[in-house]
Amino acid sequence: MELDERRNVIEVWRAQDFPHLELRQGFAVARPVPRHWHEEYQLCLIQSGSGELKYRSKSFLTPPAGLFIVHPGEVHSNRANDNTGCSYRDLFVGAELMRRAAAQVQGKEQLPFFQTVVVFDRDVIRQYLELHFAFEHPSTNLERQALLLNLLASLIARFAEDSHLTRSSGSERRSVSRACDYLVEHHAENISLENLARIAALSPFHFSRVFSAQFGMPPHQFQTLVRVSRAKKLLRQGWSIPQAASHTGFFDQSHLNRHFKRLVGVTPGQYQSSSKNVQDAALPQY
Repeated sequence: MELDERRNVIEVWRAQDFPHLELRQGFAVARPVPRHWHEEYQLCLIQSGSGELKYRSKSFLTPPAGLFIVHPGEVHSNRANDNTGCSYRDLFVGAELMRRAAAQVQGKEQLPFFQTVVVFDRDVIRQYLELHFAFEHPSTNLERQALLLNLLASLIARFAEDSHLTRSSGSERRSVSRACDYLVEHHAENISLENLARIAALSPFHFSRVFSAQFGMPPHQFQTLVRVSRAKKLLRQGWSIPQAASHTGFFDQSHLNRHFKRLVGVTPGQYQSSSKNVQDAALPQY
């Protein structure tokens, strides 16, 4: 559907396993939003067009690639600057989820306070879009959980008042390694971040950060890497692409194709049909 046909359309969706989240996407929305408030934190990334946010008795410009943050219970209003409207992606985060995230990052049992209203940090915006896309397209719970926790931790660490990061100890690294071994052994399963964190005897927020620091990627990316590596072996053994996808935990053949092409450089079909001429990417073997 063309953008003109979707003008002033707002899509809203929730994931069953994430009751503290609501996501929205607006397409060239020109209708002004009058003064109102939410029970949740509102994060809104402007993707095209520009607007104005009235919040805390001030006016803030909301240009493209700007992510604005509104606290629960705080009255605000917003509008597009012209009749072409704004396209945006919203994320509403329950206060209790944000409180738990702050407890892990800041060591404080209180709601984080964001003095910065509009964020332009490229890394945070990249994480925000990755999270939105993960909820918009087929993805594992582990991927969604890891992306969500990483985003909240980044926001709190960089923009909440009196934030600081905790350092990992040697015992934590050993605990995370145990969870990693479990992830490799059960790579085809829909493992939750809570389960991995429980194995490591850490909170999910802290586990995700220590895992990323230790292995250079979040748990869901590591799981995908293992799945692709195992799928390669099955394809070399003559398994069909749908069989390899199902056996290694991908939703379907297209899900495998997307990650396989990204990591290996060719599609599973190309890899299988000309395996003698394909040089394997540098993937770990388990």
